[in-house]
Amino acid sequence: MIEQHQKRSGFGARRWWTAAFALLLVVVMALSSAPELTANALYFISDGISTVIAGGTERVDASRIVVEGVTVDDKDVTLDEGKKVIIRQGGAELYATSRKDETVSELLKRQDVSISPLEMVFVDLSGTDVVLEIASDFTFYEVETESIPYGTTYQTDYTLPKGTTAVAQPGETGVRELTYEVIYADGELVSRQSVSETVYGVVDEVVSVGTLVTEAQQGDTIASVVKEADGSGYLLLKSGDSMHFTGTMQVSCTAYSSEQRTVGTITYTGTRVEVGVVAVDKKVIPPGTKMFVTTNDGSYTYGMGRAEDTGVRGASVDLYMDTIYQCKQFGRRPSTVYFLDN
Repeated sequence: MIEQHQKRSGFGARRWWTAAFALLLVVVMALSSAPELTANALYFISDGISTVIAGGTERVDASRIVVEGVTVDDKDVTLDEGKKVIIRQGGAELYATSRKDETVSELLKRQDVSISPLEMVFVDLSGTDVVLEIASDFTFYEVETESIPYGTTYQTDYTLPKGTTAVAQPGETGVRELTYEVIYADGELVSRQSVSETVYGVVDEVVSVGTLVTEAQQGDTIASVVKEADGSGYLLLKSGDSMHFTGTMQVSCTAYSSEQRTVGTITYTGTRVEVGVVAVDKKVIPPGTKMFVTTNDGSYTYGMGRAEDTGVRGASVDLYMDTIYQCKQFGRRPSTVYFLDN
């Protein structure tokens, strides 16, 4: 009987240890499955200007976080010691102070804050206190900048010699800011789309292109006249060219030709007569003076001429033409002489 009792007692002890081990295993499994923030959770770190993502499968360059008080790596976020922290989750708020070398996940664990696998942590560093907001979806905005090269525009400058250019206004590179709305839900990126674009700082380069010539093209006429206070100015021609004049004179204008018997073929200055030769009163207009002649009503433009002949008196000029018929057609007309740079 004693032997049988001992056998039964030994069997009962083994059953008790088996039950105790099973209970311990259940407790261990339950504790290991309790939800908590893991080291590879998804963090959104914002300094109030830009937001970066760290943790999970994302990696972030720590240099992108320029505010003080936080260290970021690809696994967790470490706050400086003594930071005041506000924790928000599901409408509730908790308050804590960060400890030395304490990560966000360690701080939340110390505060008994559990996070589901679909929740994320938004670390707001824009204020005096650090705000940790825990939620399953977040919407934030990212701003990306890119430089914009300046363009070049061209403008004519009647004071610059034709064929030359000059920078009237230096160009400046600008900046384009693109703002994106980013939506995360349940730890996954839902959308990222541009919502605004701002361009500032860009200044186009302005290049002046010269049109100034010393001789007008044959048949060219005056489009407009720019006069200076001293009586000089610029003729803006219809071809796009320009010429500088030193002064003007109102004259009575006639014409002559070598077809006339009284007209020779050699001028006062010794040159041969041809279109462009102008006869003047040498006491009024010095021989050799370069000029541009047009009638006051714009009906006839003689164009380029030079004072190489004489035979008139006072404020008059006589324009050489090839035929007597042309001279008669022209007759006598009030005209303006623009004195050009020689």
